[in-house]
Amino acid sequence: MFLLGLIGLLLYGRNLPQAGKTLGRYVAQFRRGFQEFKDQMDRDETVREMRKTIDDTKREMQRATAVPQAIANPAHAMRTFAQDALAAPVDGPSEAANAAEDVADEPPPASPSPPADKDPYADRREDHGGQPA
Repeated sequence: MFLLGLIGLLLYGRNLPQAGKTLGRYVAQFRRGFQEFKDQMDRDETVREMRKTIDDTKREMQRATAVPQAIANPAHAMRTFAQDALAAPVDGPSEAANAAEDVADEPPPASPSPPADKDPYADRREDHGGQPA
């Protein structure tokens, strides 16, 4: 800090207080400009959030009005649904197809069979006082 003061004294001499004031003004002006920039960015973000909220609400309202239209004209609703399904991009095999392939590769699970010497209906008979149900 002392070194900076010495260099300032050598360069500006008697004008050092005036140079300090000018530097202070520039720093203050830069800070105000930066703060205004941050405020503007915050306002822009708020406007973007509001637009997104409005767009989401608009889409929800369109979906809500589509339900009565589907009830009134189910053929048109099915046609629109089919067109939307056909227009949707296909990324590859679906998860359901992959799961079906995985299941097809595995052997079927062995079903547990009761031991031959135990009566599978013994517990039912015990519940009804030993009488068959």
